Amino acid sequence: MTAPTNRGQSPISDRASASDLATMLRISSGVIVWALHFTAVYGYTALACARGFGATAPWVVGAATLVAALAAAVIIVKNFSHEFNRWISAAVAVAGLVAILWEGLSVLMVPACV
Repeated sequence: MTAPTNRGQSPISDRASASDLATMLRISSGVIVWALHFTAVYGYTALACARGFGATAPWVVGAATLVAALAAAVIIVKNFSHEFNRWISAAVAVAGLVAILWEGLSVLMVPACV
């Protein structure tokens, strides 16, 4: 008797197709926009406070929040559909938009450099 050639391996291919990767990227796009916003906002604020130009931080954070919120809104509008993958993309982007607005709200409540 011969041993099976794919012992311990899934019969499904290990390589994802280009359309699968595009779908995963589309579903993650709202969170990616949020992560970029988070990095830009907190990175710039830390540098601005450390270098002595903290007065610019609220303006830069406000602009970054506006740009990220618009990007998330575009993702929501573009993917709002009855197709499951697109609906999930829009729902994740809504969660990202809430997080972006929540982070941007801190500009109005807390001084940039404490």
